Amino acid sequence: MEHYIVVADKFADFTVNARTLTLSQLRALLVLPGHLLPDRARLVMGQGISDAERAEIVALIEASDGHAARWDIATLKDTRARATADLSHKHQPCNTLIGPPEAVGEDTFRLDLCIDESCELMGDHQTGQHVQGMVLVEAARQAFLAVTEEFFLKGANHKSYFVINGMSSAFLGFVFPLPAHMDYRIVSKDINERRQRFEVEVDLVQGGEVRTRTTFAFTAYPDEVIAAKEASMAMQATAAVLDMSHATPA
Repeated sequence: MEHYIVVADKFADFTVNARTLTLSQLRALLVLPGHLLPDRARLVMGQGISDAERAEIVALIEASDGHAARWDIATLKDTRARATADLSHKHQPCNTLIGPPEAVGEDTFRLDLCIDESCELMGDHQTGQHVQGMVLVEAARQAFLAVTEEFFLKGANHKSYFVINGMSSAFLGFVFPLPAHMDYRIVSKDINERRQRFEVEVDLVQGGEVRTRTTFAFTAYPDEVIAAKEASMAMQATAAVLDMSHATPA
């Protein structure tokens, strides 16, 4: 059985590769008579497609006897919905770039890469066939939010505020709009009643190879702790800028 990878229209340049097609191309195929289509084939979910679009394609194929017999959509149906807003800290679902985190060992976790072409970081343009680096950095950032919220803060009786203390990224190869996941490792952690401090590594893996590695040092505080500190620092910064403005000759 042949496999066809479906990607969002914004990744149209990628479909110069064999057995890849955009979502619009797939929709066009689904209105053709069955005898014009290839033998039975499996559809594989690439990047850029929203949860709603995936559900729409599944429904279209299942509603057509001819197409239901021709297309194997088990992989599409088994694809999990992206992480919820309380994990990714994104109000619009299109801006969530990760799947729900899963624990795979002591202090190690796995998350799927789930890019939506409508996300805030792809709103302007898409260059070439690969996924832009800042999209991957943001996915890694969402990964540390999701893992911490799900496995270290769940059940806490307060809202948490995350502060990044340091980060670095190494881009080891292009990431394409194909299935990919992140391997998340906690390098160190220091947890007490006042805050939770972590150092982590997030590897973006595609085709069995690490394509990017992002490290973060961050701290999660109860919201009331950091809110007071932030307000004080904002007042000091504002006063400093106003003092400089007054000192500048007219």
